[in-house]
Amino acid sequence: MRYGFLGPETTFTHQALLQALAETPEEFAAEEPELVPFSSVATATTDLLAGDIDALMAPIENSVEGGVSGTLDVLAATDSITIVAEQTVQITFVLAAREVTPFEQITSVASHPHAQAQVQGWLRANTPNAQIAAASSTAGAARDLAAMSEDEAWGRAAVCSPLAAKHFGLTVLAEGIEDYDGAITRFVLVTREGRIPARTGTDKSTVVIQLPHNRSGALLEALEILGSNGVNMSRIESRPVGDFLGRYSFSIDLEGHIEDRRVAAALRSLHRLCPVVHYLGSYPRVDGTGSEIREDFSDDAYDQSREWVDQLTAMITPPAGA
Repeated sequence: MRYGFLGPETTFTHQALLQALAETPEEFAAEEPELVPFSSVATATTDLLAGDIDALMAPIENSVEGGVSGTLDVLAATDSITIVAEQTVQITFVLAAREVTPFEQITSVASHPHAQAQVQGWLRANTPNAQIAAASSTAGAARDLAAMSEDEAWGRAAVCSPLAAKHFGLTVLAEGIEDYDGAITRFVLVTREGRIPARTGTDKSTVVIQLPHNRSGALLEALEILGSNGVNMSRIESRPVGDFLGRYSFSIDLEGHIEDRRVAAALRSLHRLCPVVHYLGSYPRVDGTGSEIREDFSDDAYDQSREWVDQLTAMITPPAGA
């Protein structure tokens, strides 16, 4: 098995993948997995679809910044991949440089945009003279800084994980610089379409839908479909479709598994309403929390109602001559 992740080594995505390989059920595990770093989720997804890797770990949501747009856009673009697991990683950042540098002499700070957003308050207060530069990942910022010459690196710093700073031999100037303590990023393990993990009773399902264009109340209809089947949402995010202004898709996490009658019924109705429905998988929740299901939304309630209608339709008189 070859697993892709947003690289280089020591990114939070790399950490999430290592956690998943340690915790994933045996049927998803490999004896000697090969971990392959990528510069972007889009590039890794291309290789996944081409069969060059078998699975991909990607960040999808942060408790401070919300959805990770790069991952959401990739997931919305295809229905040929399936989420089979999720992981969460608690996030903490350090400010690192090649050598000890006074804060007022730092002229440039590089990191991934999502990391920058989580430390912007600290940077404004402590490195007011620094320009903020984007990097492909937090570990990438640390790696690039470590590769610079001594003269080129002077005045430059990186926002990264403590592990990345240590791995690339950088000096930590400040620890715990995140603006919010206890921030968490959620990651999803994605494979090519074809396998859905078995229902555990504490599951989550992810779909991407596009609503009928210029149909008044279409989003409300979609939400009412979920509500009328007792399906709770744990996340909903809109992303532009890209063909023209005003067209959006919605990425939604639902509590429950496609094997749950209420979830399946909701998906059938969404499929009738929406011109595009990408089902991205049902998978165990990493927190192991189950949903409180009303009795009228239980599998038994759906099965009994179907049997009742079947009994009624069996009484229909066949047309003459049939």
